[in-house]
Amino acid sequence: MKWFRREKRPPEEVQWERIQDEVRAAKQSRLTQTATMRDLVDAISAVLFKADPVGINFDTNTDEYDAEAETIVIALPRAAGPDDVRSLTHGAFVQWFDAETAGPIERYTAVANEIWSLWRRHEGQSGLAGG
Repeated sequence: MKWFRREKRPPEEVQWERIQDEVRAAKQSRLTQTATMRDLVDAISAVLFKADPVGINFDTNTDEYDAEAETIVIALPRAAGPDDVRSLTHGAFVQWFDAETAGPIERYTAVANEIWSLWRRHEGQSGLAGG
């Protein structure tokens, strides 16, 4: 009886497939967590695209900040005000890029104020719909 031999794949290929699986799973998790707040995600993504805190707005890539917007929306319920939003927004950019690319937290002050306003508006609408 012959033993079945599987062709051995290079470790880089196996690692790349694992990374792709992790990226897909993370994206699905963000989509699931923000499923009822897609309008808010879109609005925050547009604010980030306009402000372009890390310089990736090339006019045609309007979905470029979607992942960061999803990350921010997931964290917004823990925010008590614009300062918290600034911290979590900066943290999202450090997470998605790195500290150097994200730049100083002060870069996110105006964006955080806009995001806080969007969040308050969203919460007001959610509260009206629920009661």
